[in-house]
Parts: sequence; structure tokens; C-alpha cells
Amino acid sequence: MLTRIIRHETLIFLIILSVVLRLPSLFEPYWYGDEGIYLTLGQALKQGLVWYRDIHDNKPPLLYLLAAIAGTVFWFRLLLMVWFGTTVAVFYRLMQKLLPKTPAAWSLATIIMIVLTTLFEGNIANAEIFIVLPVTTGILLALKARPPWGLIGLLFSAGFLFKAPAAFDFLALLIWLLFWKRAKIKNLFSCVFGFSLPIILSIAYYTYQGAFTPYVRSALMQNIGYLHSWGGGQSDLLIRLGVAILASLVVFRSLPLIWFVWAMFGALLSARPYPHYLIQPAMPLAILITLFFFNQKKQQKVLIAGVVMIAGIAYQQIHFWQYPVLGYYQNFIKYLAGDKPLEDYRAWFDERANQTYRLAGYIRQTTVLGEPIYIWGDEPYVYALANRLPVGRYTVAYHVIDFDGFNETMQAWDQLQPRLVAVMIYETRPFPELDARLAADYVLVATIDRAQVYRRLNGAKR
Repeated sequence: MLTRIIRHETLIFLIILSVVLRLPSLFEPYWYGDEGIYLTLGQALKQGLVWYRDIHDNKPPLLYLLAAIAGTVFWFRLLLMVWFGTTVAVFYRLMQKLLPKTPAAWSLATIIMIVLTTLFEGNIANAEIFIVLPVTTGILLALKARPPWGLIGLLFSAGFLFKAPAAFDFLALLIWLLFWKRAKIKNLFSCVFGFSLPIILSIAYYTYQGAFTPYVRSALMQNIGYLHSWGGGQSDLLIRLGVAILASLVVFRSLPLIWFVWAMFGALLSARPYPHYLIQPAMPLAILITLFFFNQKKQQKVLIAGVVMIAGIAYQQIHFWQYPVLGYYQNFIKYLAGDKPLEDYRAWFDERANQTYRLAGYIRQTTVLGEPIYIWGDEPYVYALANRLPVGRYTVAYHVIDFDGFNETMQAWDQLQPRLVAVMIYETRPFPELDARLAADYVLVATIDRAQVYRRLNGAKR
């Protein structure tokens, strides 16, 4: 046993490093909006609702399935910690295949990967951080002497069913296998079949559940809408696609380079500045940085520098937001040392975090489990923390607005007549039908920070 530990001591150290960096995430409050949506959809599954048909979000189902298994933000983050520790082990093994036979190179690439994912919101349970395990495992299997082609496709399909841009990692691998490894067409067909089968089965399942249109539109074709919702456009997309294709013609011999090109294309697809999108290209970028220092071929260094420089220009054009990593750990250390009270610790993440706990506590005390409520605002973590579901399909105000879900929401309202409604004072986007219902059938019973809580009058029609 001791001999085995010594033999793998570097990998053990790297896994411990990843655990230590993610340890503060286990103490985080309910504050991150997307996680609140995932957990709310997770509890919806447990109460018999069908995703996309009965409750909405715009990602494929595997992320919500993990959220349903976890149940709370603590278990969700712990699951992520274990998941990422496994990713570190697989990535280190991949480095032994892709990089020079130098343990220092394997370690450096893995450390860079851990650091980059930490910088890019890797402590938060977003789809991008879950994608990297199936994608990395699929690429590792593709390097075997006799690759299990169908299994490789299944792994990339799992990545896709976390979030659609994983398809571009798969595309990069196919290009490399076809034009450089000269893989047989029948093998590539097996790979593509393995990729397609789970997606087709998921479509069949949601068709059976009466959710074909919302599933395909929301989960599988979401980025088409994104192109127009954040200042992006068809011309920008075509430019990025053209650059990716041209770059592929130059770098197809190098798997890390072509992987980075298409992963970066996937990260930039929607032109949105969320830093966790960059987790996707962070994996091959860690390899490229290491190759730059350990590869003696000047031509390879020039190629790496050129591709990374072009990606850097794209990064600047999108103006990606920064994740406050240093402040994040300082906040945790002060809280752990007792120098920061719990409410101050929570407020560092979001000024609404303490309101979330107070409002969720009030909802749990004044409603019964299984009773629907309604919150007008972008506060999905209140549903998750209170263990209550919203009236209608939408968990946040911006979904109601983006998808013009006002009439649909009020139809559900008229059927269920929620006893408790919370309206955020800072929510200025108009919802006249909601205002009319509150004026006619509800009375203001509490103000919790900046949340106004209304209760249905006893005489109001159900």
C-alpha cells in the first residue's frame, strides 16, 4: 500500500490541491442564481413535474439530475468536489499520453488546469465544470491502441447532455481522427452513433412526456437565441466560425491545438461574458501552455503562440467578467477564523443572500410542503431553500420576460391561486396582471428586507 501511494504521490498531491481550493465552496450560502434554478428543478422532479413541460430552464437534463440527487447547495458542491477530483486524475493520465515523457510537464499542465478552472468560477456547480470529465475521458480513450469507439461517443454525448457546446470538443476530436490519425470511417460512424444515441433517446423520452417542443427549443437549440440576446449576431458568428475552420486547416495535426480552437469557439458561441464559459477551453489551454515550455520545436511554439493570441483578442472583445478569487478566499478565511460574522460572510457573495434566508424561513413557517408560491423577481434560490415550487413554469422574472410568459403564468395562477406571493421592491420590470391580482385578492402581510410578502384574502376566490 505504501509503495502504491509513493508511486502516485504526485497525483495524490494534485487531487488534494483541487480539494483544498474547493473546500470553501462547501460553506457558501444560497446566492448563485443559476444554482438556485438547478436545485429548484431538481426538487420539481421529486414532486413529479416534467422538466421543460412543467418547469423551465434552458440546459439539457443531466445537470438538473445531479441537482436532484444533491438536493441542497452543500451536497451539490460536495458532489462537484468529488467529480472534479476524478477529473484531475483523468486529466493527469491524459497528460502522460499527450505531453513529453516528463513528470514535471504532466504536473505543470494539471496544476495550470486546476488554477484556470478556479479562476473561471470552477467552484460553482455550472454545467461547464461537469462537462470536462466526460470530455477528457473520451479523449483519453481515443488515444488507446484499440479505442472503444462507441463508448467515446457516449462520453461526449454525456458532455452534450450537460450543455450543448460540448459538441465542439467532439467535433475537434473527429477532425483530428479523420485527417491526422486516418481513422476508418466505420469507426468514426460508431463514434458518432454513440454520440447521437443518448440524445435521440432523450428526445424520444420528452416526446413521450409531451415536452418535445420545449425540450428541443430550450435544451438543445438554446444558443441560437443567445446569439441575439447579448449583442451577438450572425455576422460575428460567421467570422468566428471562419477563423475556427481556417485554424483547423493549419493545426489539425496537433490534438491540443485543434481541441483549443473548437473549445474556444464553443465558449464564444453566445458572445456572453460569463467566466465559467471559459472552463471549456481551459483544459486544452493548460496543455498548450505546458507544450510551449517543454516542446523544443520552434514551429510548434509559433503555432501555439499564434492561436492563443487570436483567442486572447476574442477574450478582450467579449469583455469577460472577472471572478474575485483572492477576495473569495479572504472572505472564507476571515469567517473561519471568527473575524467575520455569518451575515457579513453571506453578504460578501450577494447583498441579497441574508434576505434569501429570512424570506425562505418565513415561507417555510407560513406555508405547507408542496404548496406552490410565487416570487416576482430573480430569486430562484428562495424556492430551493424554502423547498417550494413556483406557480407556472418559470422560476425567475427574466424567463417570464424573455419568453413572454405573462399569460401562461397567469393561467397557472388562476388554477392554483397561490396563498403567498413575494414581490421584490427592486424588481422594476412591469407585470400589470400580477399587480391587478395582488390589488384585488391579496394583502401585504410582511416586508422582509426588500421583499414585500402578500397573503391571499380568505374571501378571495380559489
